[in-house]
Amino acid sequence: MNYQIFEKMKRLNTITRMGILAFTLLLASCEADEVVKEVTVTQGAGQGNGEEEPETQPYKTEGFIVSSFASSTGGNATFAGYLDTKPVGNLDLTQYNSFSGYYPEVVYKNFAYGGPLDNQNFELNRYAVDNETSQVVAAGTIPTTAQVSNIKILNDDMAVYTVFDTQKLFVFNPTTMEFIQEIDLSQAVSFTEGEDQRNSYFQIIYREQDNKVFLPLITDIPSTGPFYDTIGIYVEVINMDSMTWESTATYTDATYPITRGMENSVVDEQGNIYVTCQGQYSLDGQAGPTAAPSSRPQILKIPAGSTEFDSDYSFNPVDFLGLNFVVAQFVTGTTYGANGIAYAAISAKADDPRVLELLQLVGAGTATEAEFNELRNLVINGANSRWAKLDLNAQTATVIEDIPFTAGFGYPFGYQYDGKMYFQTFNQEEGINGYYEHDPTTNTSFNIFNVSAGGIATQLVKLQE
Repeated sequence: MNYQIFEKMKRLNTITRMGILAFTLLLASCEADEVVKEVTVTQGAGQGNGEEEPETQPYKTEGFIVSSFASSTGGNATFAGYLDTKPVGNLDLTQYNSFSGYYPEVVYKNFAYGGPLDNQNFELNRYAVDNETSQVVAAGTIPTTAQVSNIKILNDDMAVYTVFDTQKLFVFNPTTMEFIQEIDLSQAVSFTEGEDQRNSYFQIIYREQDNKVFLPLITDIPSTGPFYDTIGIYVEVINMDSMTWESTATYTDATYPITRGMENSVVDEQGNIYVTCQGQYSLDGQAGPTAAPSSRPQILKIPAGSTEFDSDYSFNPVDFLGLNFVVAQFVTGTTYGANGIAYAAISAKADDPRVLELLQLVGAGTATEAEFNELRNLVINGANSRWAKLDLNAQTATVIEDIPFTAGFGYPFGYQYDGKMYFQTFNQEEGINGYYEHDPTTNTSFNIFNVSAGGIATQLVKLQE
């Protein structure tokens, strides 16, 4: 699969005849080219690009890159288009260049960093917008040993990245795009129970207060149902002053430490680290209020100045909303704002009666292909989550009422630019396929743009020198 959100998910080809197991294997069986064929949006008015900036250097230093992902049986494509002002209205992204591998893992100043644009080689690319053509281009390349899984920029002269299925941390210079070194992680926790067990770091957390990097481990056996094949969270701590492994932080009653979407680090102003864990989406056969805490989503805390988890801190935002009965809870796209406030797309309504009805048919083995496809679309693209404000200190969750329900499972991107929050929102029934801007000061939000052609809106990159 080319689209990395789904490359980080388990692929299964069968479903059981038992109700809950049918649902859980359904989640895991969805291939990227089965997610969405076409998106039609009719709301709002369109906007074109303004005049080009005077050419003062090779790449644009302000403006926005809007991207979308289109999938069909004929293949996948990511469209990425540059606008010199904040995008508004309806956007036809098919007028811009398409790529097989554009996927920015991190935005830093007027560049973004991710895997190769052409998806042909193992590389780390720096993405920029050419000043003459206004097209997204690769402005520097570093060969890698496998597909890039995450990138974190520490400062102008130092950045780190990880790659799929490898427990290694690599250091490079993001300005010169030169490789610096590999940091030895031979003392890190690793699991080898399965012959094909894979150990990876899909998120890099940087705490600038003490110049340490934290790497949550994802361990997965492809032949099993869950995406995470152990009980407990293991986070490697790396001292960037000495460029050495330091210790492993462990939390015993949680699973699957991944935000999904942009994989934003959540570190507050004091240096408290908050790690979002997804649980098992009921893939382990546990569902509803009787499921073990480790099977449900929760946010954990590594206190400022510490390299160990706070054993007394565990926050489940969905439970706080009173939805502990939902079969598979979602807490995705976690993004930090300020002053102890984070945001995430969280499950915010009861299970769709049609989903439960179709589950019974699948469990009985009587579902038609059309009914199975309907069920898959409801689960993956169904608007079942709401963007919510999370008070990490008080451990409370408040739904942002002026942002509609969104499909929280597949595309939960969140950003902060210039004190405003930007949340990707996909709601087929309401014709929303774009981004909402949220102002934390006034606690108001509005839909700034929709993608009318080019598939599902994905990422929003703001260039800023």
